[in-house]
Amino acid sequence: MLASVQALVAQRHDPTQVPQIPGPNGVPSAAPDDIPLPPRADPKTQLKEQQKEIRHNVDRLLQMVKDLKDESDKTPETDVLSLSLVKKAEDIEKLARQVRDLIRAG
Repeated sequence: MLASVQALVAQRHDPTQVPQIPGPNGVPSAAPDDIPLPPRADPKTQLKEQQKEIRHNVDRLLQMVKDLKDESDKTPETDVLSLSLVKKAEDIEKLARQVRDLIRAG
């Protein structure tokens, strides 16, 4: 174990050497350059998909708010709110945060 740590430290100081990552039983595995990277997605396609998801979520959000308003209009005015109203409000808040995060990421 100590020998493999020392070898890694020595490789870090020599920029010409490719670091060997110890695999099972201390045998070095393939160098990171030997592993093929997955193909990169087209940024325009990603943006379109993200916008489609945002629109879908905003539509869901609008429907949830309408449902909440309808239910609150049907609820008699009392000192206590129904738990279903509170749960719907929490779901709306959660979805609104997701939409905000998607927009910020784009």
